[in-house]
Amino acid sequence: MIDFQSLPPPADDPRPLPAPDTETIVAISTPPGRGGVGVVRLSGPCAFAIARELFRPAGARIGGEVQGQATFGRFVDAGGETIDHGYLVLFRAPATFTGEETAELWAHGSPAALRLLVVAAVKHGALPATPGEFTLRAFLNGRIDATQAEAIRDLIDARTAFQAKVAHDQVRGRISAEVDRLKDRLAGIIARLEASIEFGEEAEAVRFMPEGGPRPEARALKAAIETLAGTYERGRRVREGASVALVGAPNVGKSSLFNRLLEEERAIVTAIAGTTRDVLEETIDLGGIAASLRDTAGLCEPRDEADAEAVRRARGALLSADLLLVVLDWGRPLRDDERDLLGEIDDTRSVIVLNKVDLACRLGLDEAMRLRRRYGALEVSAKSGQGIETLRLRLVQAVGSGAVAEREGIFITNVRHRDLLLRAAAALARAEEGALRGVVDECLLLDYREALDRLGEITGDVGIDGIYERIFKNFCIGK
Repeated sequence: MIDFQSLPPPADDPRPLPAPDTETIVAISTPPGRGGVGVVRLSGPCAFAIARELFRPAGARIGGEVQGQATFGRFVDAGGETIDHGYLVLFRAPATFTGEETAELWAHGSPAALRLLVVAAVKHGALPATPGEFTLRAFLNGRIDATQAEAIRDLIDARTAFQAKVAHDQVRGRISAEVDRLKDRLAGIIARLEASIEFGEEAEAVRFMPEGGPRPEARALKAAIETLAGTYERGRRVREGASVALVGAPNVGKSSLFNRLLEEERAIVTAIAGTTRDVLEETIDLGGIAASLRDTAGLCEPRDEADAEAVRRARGALLSADLLLVVLDWGRPLRDDERDLLGEIDDTRSVIVLNKVDLACRLGLDEAMRLRRRYGALEVSAKSGQGIETLRLRLVQAVGSGAVAEREGIFITNVRHRDLLLRAAAALARAEEGALRGVVDECLLLDYREALDRLGEITGDVGIDGIYERIFKNFCIGK
């Protein structure tokens, strides 16, 4: 990471929220480490002035009068000493990411040179940006809403093309648009209910609210909100990935299967049982889901203290994994402890494989048929590759929960959104229960407005301070 010890520490910045109208912030916006190009970004009312203090154009005059125009020159420190050569690009408000004047210094990707540019900018009056502060300013200036801000972080963190696509769709406002539709429906109910209360003494008051009151429409809206909240588990796997643990007895070929799925020799494989002692973990792309594949030690009666720890870790992986890949040996009869394992696992989160089908079947054909019928067991050979593609397709289906097949459908990926949707649905449920008990409309309005507030909080219409704390604290500096 870049060393900012010589700068005022942003983590201790006393500002509860940035003041975009008065302060100019600066940070390195490219990833830590060396590279061909590194970018230092300034945003705020003095961004242009500070950038020009740091830049000496190669030509007769500074460029940048045209939006996005790059001008070549050299960057200098506060004393006028050259730091590096590169380009200055100026972006005029409000057509910038933050909605403020923004300047970018494109230098070589030297951590030392970029750090010196930040130090020089601070000496000219800029403040070191806190994590996520550029995105927060875009939010506060109305350039994006809260769901889009969260999606930017997801896009940065995306490990597969599908994760990036989903995050990009959300940056473009796909979730916001769906939540806005729900809000509009609820706002319509509230407006009609308020009108019926306000003009309740008049003969035509009934025209504001259909027969039966707001309950039928509110019930349908509640169902729509709960349906959207119910997509979270699928969305969580898209956003966070899933864990797949290979479990089974010693020497059934778990490590060989692990290597075959990774298509590299990652785990040590020998004919000696118990070679794997720790949990090995690598990431693979299963149809767009970033899956953490875990090779574990064989489940058996431990022979010593090291064996006992290996088995304990294997069982921990078994319990915590989203999906179990249970490996059985085609070349020998089923053991009692393997039968016990099959009895204790959850069928809905397990894939059973019969490994070593390149060998003679000593499992027993009747047993193999039973495992196929009962568990949908797949026959594979980690050694020859037989059945591996079929296994991959099964894993994609099991881990993705249909997300890849339904990639055009809307699903939420953020636990904050799910919780707020459930709280909105709960408020509507209270209103429906109150209406059944004969509660007056004025009191029902409190629950309807509560539901509207919770939907508004998803996109940032209310609860700004809380949203700042929950959304932007996990951003990287420079974004």
